[in-house]
This record gives sequence, structure tokens and C-alpha cells, in this order.
Amino acid sequence: MHLGRISCSSLILTILLTTQSVYAEQLKIKGVVTQWAPLVLFAQPGDTVTFVNMLGHDTVSIDGMIPAGSESWKSKLGAEAYTITVEKEGAYIYKCTPHMSAGMVGAIVVGDAYPTNLADIEQSLPDVKFGRNMVKRTIRKMNQALAKRAEN
Repeated sequence: MHLGRISCSSLILTILLTTQSVYAEQLKIKGVVTQWAPLVLFAQPGDTVTFVNMLGHDTVSIDGMIPAGSESWKSKLGAEAYTITVEKEGAYIYKCTPHMSAGMVGAIVVGDAYPTNLADIEQSLPDVKFGRNMVKRTIRKMNQALAKRAEN
């Protein structure tokens, strides 16, 4: 049986897209009182991250604290099962706006390499006017988690 060029191209594209989605994981971050669980999530490019247990919470990427060229995000307050796809390698720092000063700041590390955007994150820290100490704490915890991952 002969497949035309368009049909053959479509078949190859479908196989590639299917193969890529087979390897992408669906990960969850849960809002627990005034914390994210886990505080630091490790993911791979193409993985989806769903925020659950969001009653009274939102999730917002912090300006300057995601990899360059990545899409920022902001959910509505209480938006259950808000989902993002992390495409670029690096560290993503995010918050819950109403609970940021109580420590509801988290990190997603995408890829196996050490995040190359950590210097950018550190440079953006002075721009955080509210909850800066909680962002510092999250960066410290992320660095600890990265060190632990490197040991394994």
C-alpha cells in the first residue's frame, strides 16, 4: 500500500507527538494550609504540573524567577486543578499571593542539570517587595534539594 507524502508526514508527526507525550509526566503540587507540598518539585521538560487543593489559594510565577523565554502564569484564587506545562530547563519560583508572607512559596526544577537561571533568580530577589524572606527560604531549600539530588 502506498502512502502519499501528506499522509506519511502526518503519520510521522503523530508518532513523534505521541512518543513525546508518553514520556511527559503529570505531576501534582498540593496546597496544604499555607505551604506547598512538595516545596521543591523535580520535573522534566514537557511535564505538566497540576496545582490541587486550591481553596483559598492561587499560584503565580514570580517575575524574573523563571527561565528566560518561559511563559509566566497566574491562576485565579481557588482555581482547582490549575495546570501548567514546564517546557524549559531551569528553576521556576512561584507563590500563593494571599499566603506568601506565611511561607507559601515553592520551586519547580526542570531538567537533570543544575539550573542555569539561578543567578537571574538571585538578581531578581531585590525586586520582591513582599515576602522576600520566604522567597530566600525557598531558594535555600531548593539548593539543599539540588545538593541532595547530586549525591544520589
